[in-house]
Amino acid sequence: MGQTLRSWAALCLFVSGLAHGESDVDYALRYTRPSHTITVSLTLPDSVAGPAALVMPRTYPGGYEQLPYDAYVTRVIAHAPNGTSVPISKDADGPRWTLGRAGDSIRVIEYDVDVARMEAGTRSAVSTSKIRKAYVGLLGYSIFAYVEGLQERRVRLRINGPQGWPVLATLNPTIAPSTAETVVSAANYDELADSQVMMGPDLKVARLAGAIPLVMAVYAEGRIDEVLESQLAREALDRVQQYFGDTPMTQYTMQLEFLRPRPGHQYLFSQEHSKSGSFSFAIDAPLTPRSSARERDRVLFNFAHHMAHCWVPVRVYGAGYRPLVWEMTPVIDTIWFNEGFGRYAGLAALAEGMSAQEAKSYREAYLKSRVEILNEAPSFIRRMSLEVLSREASFLYSEDFRTGANIATRGMLMAAEMDDRIREETHGQKSLRDAFRWLLAWSAEHRTAFLTERFPAYIESATGVAVADIFERWQQPLEH
Repeated sequence: MGQTLRSWAALCLFVSGLAHGESDVDYALRYTRPSHTITVSLTLPDSVAGPAALVMPRTYPGGYEQLPYDAYVTRVIAHAPNGTSVPISKDADGPRWTLGRAGDSIRVIEYDVDVARMEAGTRSAVSTSKIRKAYVGLLGYSIFAYVEGLQERRVRLRINGPQGWPVLATLNPTIAPSTAETVVSAANYDELADSQVMMGPDLKVARLAGAIPLVMAVYAEGRIDEVLESQLAREALDRVQQYFGDTPMTQYTMQLEFLRPRPGHQYLFSQEHSKSGSFSFAIDAPLTPRSSARERDRVLFNFAHHMAHCWVPVRVYGAGYRPLVWEMTPVIDTIWFNEGFGRYAGLAALAEGMSAQEAKSYREAYLKSRVEILNEAPSFIRRMSLEVLSREASFLYSEDFRTGANIATRGMLMAAEMDDRIREETHGQKSLRDAFRWLLAWSAEHRTAFLTERFPAYIESATGVAVADIFERWQQPLEH
């Protein structure tokens, strides 16, 4: 079928959807093997007057870096309501395409994304989509563009993969039959972009019951112990959910990839999303029943840490985190909270599942290793205030992990010191967990970023314990 006919087919499906009260913006995702590209089309609810802007993300929530996803878009076409093509031009600097001229109308947009080239050009494995012979793993923000002005409209996404391939979309994490088109919806563009799509016969999916059901979506380019990985993921999610005390999502999906390492690529980071997590590891050292307790603890903590981010900072956050400007990395003053307090929540959640002595030893050993990071930091980083270091980490968190490791560590040690004081002054009746729960309730009510200068007052309101001196001390440089 030609491009124009395909676009008109999408339009007809969309008009049919309107008759049934369905989505406002209709996205279609197509992948046909063998290929290194995917195709995305948008059918707009109403004709948009030209010139309009099609925007591709260059960042994502908690990414702390600029990524040129627009560089991997290889073809863009757009049609008016009558099917005629409209002119398109790529902006020289930003990740935007200008669609049409004054007097034009735009109804259907289609583009290709070269996923193989994206993976080749992206150093961090967790920041890129992937295509393999029998597996496709797609990060929403790396493939879905939006039309400026329509970001708040509801979205319907139709997914078509190769014949016989099962499909899993985290927007509705139920594996779809291999012969059916998968149709899911999102409240807006942000929710669509923060989702993932996986498909292929090498994708293994299991659902583990719990207070928050856990969907394990696993792809491995070698042998792994899926049962052990699932057990650790289930334990981590249960501990974190119990720590925060609520269930903000109906399911949590873990996109777990074990990949053959590529030269020059990194397999060091994982990435949280609002209802899921992406974990991309090198296959060369998987967990086995013979792995040491330390190795298991490392994996368990990584899972818990990123699951905790579904609460902190996804649901409670400081200035700069939201609203997200998708095309440019934001400057965030409170990464110490996002990564430090979020990381501490994961640690505290795991510790609460242990005996008192085990918890004490586990916590002390981990925090001691964090102190060593600060002691080994170069002087120019130690001379940065917390705010300045956070701003540096807004762009360099993973690219120069000295910034990431130090901002997360300072925040984590601040959280630990506050927790110790709260427990001591309340004789164990309260802890930092009470402050987290208070902040989550405050955020749900106010739906805005907390004020940094009010942060100690928030903690005191939740626990009755003053922590302003701790907060102010950690804001200062470590050396002058």
